[in-house]
Amino acid sequence: MITKGEAELLRRAASVIGHDLRNPMAVINNSAYFVRAKLGQAKLDPKVEKHLKIIESEIARADKLIADMLTFSRPYEPAAETVPLDSVVGDAVENYTPPEGGKVDLKLGAKGVNGKFDGKAIGDAVKRLLENAFAAQDEKGTVKVATTAGKDGLTISVTDAGKGVDPKIADVMFEAFMTTKPKGMGLGLALARKYLEGNGGSVAYETSPKGSTFKLLLPKA
Repeated sequence: MITKGEAELLRRAASVIGHDLRNPMAVINNSAYFVRAKLGQAKLDPKVEKHLKIIESEIARADKLIADMLTFSRPYEPAAETVPLDSVVGDAVENYTPPEGGKVDLKLGAKGVNGKFDGKAIGDAVKRLLENAFAAQDEKGTVKVATTAGKDGLTISVTDAGKGVDPKIADVMFEAFMTTKPKGMGLGLALARKYLEGNGGSVAYETSPKGSTFKLLLPKA
C-alpha cells in the first residue's frame, strides 16, 4: 500500500501529467479528424484508413490511462443507492465490448435482490475484471460472469480460463502499478479494490493452472 504522502505526490503528479498530455492529444485528435474530413466521404485508401484508426485508438488508450491515473489518485466518495445487483452487472456486461474472438457468458442469479452501493463504480469494477480476465487468456475465448445472493451478501464472480495467478505476484496484484502485461499501468485491479472497499465490500479470488475466479463481495441493502 502507498503511504499518505506518496498518495498526495501521486495526486499532484497525475494532475500535472494529465493536463500537459491531454492538450497535445486533443490537438492530434483534432488533426486526425481534419485529415479524415479533408479526404472526403469517398472510400479511403486502406493504408490511410488503417493508420487513421491507429491514431484514433492510441489516443483513446492514452486518454484512458490518464483518466485511470487521475481517478486512482483522488479520494473516492461512493454515491451509494439501493439498486438491483443483476441490473448493475447486466448493464456493465452489455456496455462492455469483448476483444475480437472473445465473448462473455453471463448468468444472473440474484433476481430481485438489492444492494446499497455506487452502481456506476461497481459496474466499472466489473469491466476492469473482464479486461483482466481476457488478458489472462490472450484476449480470446469465453469469460464467465455470474451473480449470486446469499446470507453473507452479494457476489459477482468473473471466471477466466487462463493459466492462473503467478504465485510471485499473488500478494501484490491488487497494488497500484503492478502489471505483467506489455500495455497498461496496472491500475485495473487496484481501482476495482478501491471501489469495492469504498462500498463496504471486498475482492477475493481463487486460482488454479486452469483459470481464476475473481469475486466482488458486497453487502445487501
